[in-house]
Formats: sequence, structure tokens, C-alpha cells
Amino acid sequence: MKVLFVGTGLIGGSFSLAMQKHGLLTEAGGYSRKMSNLDRSKELGIISVAFDNLEEGVKWADWIILSIPVDVIDRMLPGILDIIREEQVIIDFGSTKGKICASVRNHEARARFIAAHPIAGTEYSGPDAAFPDLFTEKLMIVCEEAQTNQAALKQFEQVCKTLQMNVEQMGAEAHDRHLAYISHLSHITSYALSNAVLQKEKDGHVLLDLAGSGFESTVRLAKSSPEMWGPIFMENKQMVLEALDSFLDYSTQFRELLNADDQEGILQFLEEGRKIKRVIK
Repeated sequence: MKVLFVGTGLIGGSFSLAMQKHGLLTEAGGYSRKMSNLDRSKELGIISVAFDNLEEGVKWADWIILSIPVDVIDRMLPGILDIIREEQVIIDFGSTKGKICASVRNHEARARFIAAHPIAGTEYSGPDAAFPDLFTEKLMIVCEEAQTNQAALKQFEQVCKTLQMNVEQMGAEAHDRHLAYISHLSHITSYALSNAVLQKEKDGHVLLDLAGSGFESTVRLAKSSPEMWGPIFMENKQMVLEALDSFLDYSTQFRELLNADDQEGILQFLEEGRKIKRVIK
């Protein structure tokens, strides 16, 4: 199988390396707006063929995997579906699904598209961040599966299982709501905390010298790529606003308890939050 990776950074690059590790690729091709990324991807063995023309890459490939910012997927996906052959498959790995799925819902080649999202990642980006075991024992979400060619979907799901991934099907709206709470909100709070600390840090380096592992783990996500995350927040605006409103309500509740010196209320608040240990090991 020949796969064109449109975007060869952490996610696309790791998927290529994982497929190669399990013998699922005959050739890996790459397309990027930055030739330097493609050159580095070839050096790292992520791809063996680089394309500076997207249409040529699409014609060459059996599968086309889009792992680029979601707003770019919106613009690019319909045009790729315009030119693919009946036996080809295009897959997107975007972190939002509603707008992407809506953009091609009535396209005549919709059945050749798989709307997917691997729940995996790190705070790092670019080809150098890619590694083959990123997806091991992780979850791959597939949305609007009924609109996809079932043979193509079955082949993709088998590839995911070979990579030791679990596969779950989910509606696009449900996906975006869940991810707003468990992923998008955590990134926003990480960026917000980082900004707050850096503003105070203008007085010196004492704060960061005192930072421990708790602070590091909390702001780790603030090292993520703004070029990737800015469009995610905008694409999932309504769901993110819903999640933010809920978070701010609880933050305000805690502030009121603290301001009132309500120690019992604070302990109860913390105990309620601590129940997350039931679902997170």
C-alpha cells in the first residue's frame, strides 16, 4: 500500500513509522507546504517520496492521510475528493469533526472519506517528534461511519488494530462535545496558567525556580503548537464555550468558598473533584 501523508509531523509521521514497523506500507509519500519538513522527514525515514505538488501525490497514493490543522483540512478535503479514484481512500486525523464532516456531507465521493481522530499525542510537534509507538494501546475514533464505504472502513480499522489501537465509532457532534471537555479545555487552562505565571515571572526567576512536577505537568500542554490548536478552538467554538462556561462556574464557586473562609465547603469541593480517580488510573 502506498500512503501519502499530508503533514508529516507528530501524528502523521508517527502513523507512517508505525505502519512501516508492522509491514503495512510499500511506500510512504509526503506533502507539506514546507519543503524543509519533507527533507527532514526523508532523513528520519518517515517518508521515502516527497511531493511538492498535492495533485501528483494524490494520484500516486492508495491512501491519503491528512494530519494538518483542521482549518486547512476544511479547505483541502473537498478538492481532494474531486480528483480521487474510486478505489482510493482519504482519511483525516483532525481533532474536530463536525465542520469537517459537514463540508463534504453531500459530496459525490463522500464514501471514500473516513473521518477519524487518533486520541494520542504529546506537547511536541514536527517530524522530529514522531515515533512509531505513539499509537500503541490508544483509541482511534471514527465518525459518521455509515457514510463511508464499508470495505474501506474495515481495512482502515484492521490497520488500526494491527497497530494495537482500539477503535470506537461516534457521532461527529458527540465527538466534538467530549473532546471540548477532555482535551480542548485542558489545553486552554494550560495556556491560561502559563500566561498568568509568565506575567508574574517578569519580576524575576524565583517562581519558576520553585516550580515542581505538579506545575510542570499542568502547563505541559502549553508547549503545544499554536498553529495546530488555534484553529481547533475556532472550529469547535460552541462546544469549547460550553466547556469553558462550566469550568468558570466551578472556578467561581471555589473562589466564593475561599473568600468566605468556608473550609468545610472547600473540602467538599475537593472531594467531589477527587472522584475523577474512578475513571483515570
